[in-house]
Amino acid sequence: MAEQKKNEVVKEKVSRLWIIGSDGKPSMSATFATVAFVTTTLVYIASIFEKIGPLTVRQFDPTVCATYLTPVLALYFGRRATEAKASQSTGESQ
Repeated sequence: MAEQKKNEVVKEKVSRLWIIGSDGKPSMSATFATVAFVTTTLVYIASIFEKIGPLTVRQFDPTVCATYLTPVLALYFGRRATEAKASQSTGESQ
């Protein structure tokens, strides 16, 4: 019985929380970038209206948007560049 368990392939559970990146794997940085983009887009669209029901919407502030998006997008594109560089170096060594 124990030998059967050792021979079985154990599937790694992947969280459904993460968006699948361009490499086909779950990507935390792609998820963060997507959430940040959607959030700032919704705030921008909401800022078109002065009031939505009882909710008063503040004016859109591009500085705050840039402060919010810059580190998240830097993480995403830095991660992609690092992975591309790593795949090139492993491809050259083979």
